[in-house]
Amino acid sequence: MAISVALAQKRDLKKIHNLLRNAKLSTNLTKCTYVLKAVSDYRIIGAIGVEFWGDFVSLRALTVDRNFRRQGVGKALVLQALQLAKLQSATGIYAYTLFWNMRFFSSCGFARVPKTSAPTEVAASAVYHHPHYRYCCLMEYQGG
Repeated sequence: MAISVALAQKRDLKKIHNLLRNAKLSTNLTKCTYVLKAVSDYRIIGAIGVEFWGDFVSLRALTVDRNFRRQGVGKALVLQALQLAKLQSATGIYAYTLFWNMRFFSSCGFARVPKTSAPTEVAASAVYHHPHYRYCCLMEYQGG
């Protein structure tokens, strides 16, 4: 299966919102500087938001269509989001995630860190997206 990752266009947002709703995730992408989409056979099968909070980045709303999970789609989206963040000279890259996704983010170079260690700007992203983030773990990109 060939997957391409590209910047989402405004016309893609309805399909991305449907993916997020199907995954029971928030469709609030208003703070995202970028939204990336994963496409296979002209169909949007995944997405991730990239939010800038000062010099820091928070990856947001990673979702992959249920029929395409465990096929490298999520990793392709995260790697492209990391590349974008690095191109913008982000000081730190973070992801709030539920515990069952920690292993996935670890495989992408993230490590769990205490929420209390989050830079003020990143903590502000959790406040903005509250209450969903109350149950999340904070992961920080360490490289890899």
